[in-house]
Formats: sequence, structure tokens, C-alpha cells
Amino acid sequence: MRVLHVTESLGGVMSSVLAMAEATPGIDHHLAVWPLRSHFSTGDDWRSEIASLTRLPRNPVSASVALRRRVRELFPDVVHTHSSYAGLLVRGTGLSGPRVAYSPHCFGFERRDAGGLMTALVTATERRLVRHTDLVVAVSPHEVELATRLGHQSVAYVPNRPLVAAQPMAAHRTRPWHVVTVGRVTAQKDWRYFLHVKRYAEEVLGIEAVWEWLGAGDPDGEDALVEAGVRVSGWLPRADLLRRLADAQVYLHTAAWEGAPISVLEAAAVGLPLVVRAIGPTTSTRAPGTRGSVAEIAERIAALRAEGAWVFARNESLAWAREHTGHVQGDLLQAAYVGLAEGPVPDLVPQEWPEVAS
Repeated sequence: MRVLHVTESLGGVMSSVLAMAEATPGIDHHLAVWPLRSHFSTGDDWRSEIASLTRLPRNPVSASVALRRRVRELFPDVVHTHSSYAGLLVRGTGLSGPRVAYSPHCFGFERRDAGGLMTALVTATERRLVRHTDLVVAVSPHEVELATRLGHQSVAYVPNRPLVAAQPMAAHRTRPWHVVTVGRVTAQKDWRYFLHVKRYAEEVLGIEAVWEWLGAGDPDGEDALVEAGVRVSGWLPRADLLRRLADAQVYLHTAAWEGAPISVLEAAAVGLPLVVRAIGPTTSTRAPGTRGSVAEIAERIAALRAEGAWVFARNESLAWAREHTGHVQGDLLQAAYVGLAEGPVPDLVPQEWPEVAS
């Protein structure tokens, strides 16, 4: 079987694409990149599991023409498009021949920095594109629910997973108490909420800690973080990133909207206790340490200073990471692709889900 993945850039969702390719080595994976946001590259590049890389032109019309040409060259069984913009490109092109799978990695209408009119427009567009989508490959139960509400009849749940094996690399220590997060400095990752937590922890709870943002992004956001005493590392090679995670004591995740972030899974995989803002994807995936307010998040950080609580949380993180394995992801994705290419999509969504936040 041959699958052509289409995504917006070599950053962001690329980690998820690589994980899916690694989990299904029996499939011939190819990649087409529409470089709308190439400046957000993670530096991971692409791996041996990807047989070829094609860069589409930035212009949407030219990109559509180039995509059609690439499909004629490869003759894939499935075109798997990742994220909203690439999803619009692929499904709007109207490909004939291959079946189309769509992974939104967070639907665009979940953005909290868009006005009501824009949210309504994005929602209407997603509804119109339902008929051009053969299968939604969702990365969280929350995404399954949203896809179903939009009218998609075929939905498969294929959870993300860490790209490292779960093992206890982090260690408890209180000096220095080190709180980290990973990702782009953007409204989506909500650096302002991160600062609210830091200020509450310091001013109300008296926590003394090193706060660090592993990543880069919006210059204004970076400046605000640095001014507030947060270290901003810039983009790091993957090995350095994992080492910095293992050197910390707490992983804080404050995203305002999300798909199912691999960064949280990888922090859990190195044994870092998690403190996670409660939004639909994090509650639906039962991420440990999920809390619903700034005060609750800061109090969780404070409670983890006790070694017993820290060790318990570390074990929770490792257990959660070990639930998200390559075998689970590979089996579910393989079944989805085979069912999509050969006929009606099988029922790959469990009948009962944990409660999903709206």
C-alpha cells in the first residue's frame, strides 16, 4: 500500500506524521509539503520511513496543480492530509483516484483568538468539505466527537505517541525547582496563560523556581516571557530538547487549543510530572495532572515539591506514556488505511468514551 501525506510545513504536525510512518513500516509512505509556515520548522527534517519528499509551490493554485501531478506520478492508495490548511488544499483540489484521509490535528474553529465571524466561516467550510473526506483520522477522543458533530460518517481514532521509549530519566530535586514547557511561542500555546501561572505561583504561593520555555516564536511573546523572568531557549536539536526535559522537575502545558500534543507525551515518557491545562483534548486523553484554573495549576506545581507526590506523579506520567505505543498506533492506522483503500471504513471508534469537554 502507498500513502501520500500532505502537510503545511516541516514543523508542527510533522512529529505526528513521522510517528505514524514509523508505526506502519509495511506501508510505502511519501510526503508533500505545502510550505505556508516553514519558518516554524522543528529541525527534525524527515526520516528513512518517508520514501520521498515533494515541496509544493506556495501559491494555492500552483500547489493544487503540483499536487495533482504528484498523485498521477505516485498513484497512491490514500492521500492523508494533515492540519486545516493542507486539508483545505487537498479536499478542495478534488482528487480522483485515491481515497482521502484527513487529520485536523485540532480543527480550525477551535481557535480562541479568532472572532465569531471567522469561527463561523471556518466551521461552515469544514462542513462543506465533509463530502470530500473519505475518513477522518482523529488523534484524540475530543477530535472524534467534533468530527462526528460536523457530519463525518467515517472516523478512526489513532492516538499520537511519544517518539522515545518511556523510561524514568527525570529526577526529583528542589534546588533548583525547574518548570518547563515546549513549543512555539504563540497564542495557541498561550504564553500569557503561562505567565499567569508563574505570577500566581510566585506571588500567592511563594514558589521559587526556574521557568523555561523550550522553543521560539512570536517576538513580542518571547520578549514578554524574558521580561517576566522566563528563559526562552530558541529551537533546539531533538537530543538537546530531550536532555533539557529530563533535567527539569515539572512539565507545564498551557495551550488554549490543541490536537493531542506529542510534547506532553514525550515529557511523560522521560518521567516528568505533568501539569496540564484542562481543554477538550487533554481531558479526553486523560492526561495526568490536568487542572482547570490558574490557581489549581499553580497549586499542583507547589504540591509536587514533596518527593512522595513527585514520585507518584512521575509514575503516572510513565504509565500514561506507555499506553501510547507504536504498536497501538500502528495497528489502528493500518486498519484504517486498509479499510479505506479496500472498501467501507470499519468501525474503529470505541462505543464508550471518557467524558469530553465541549
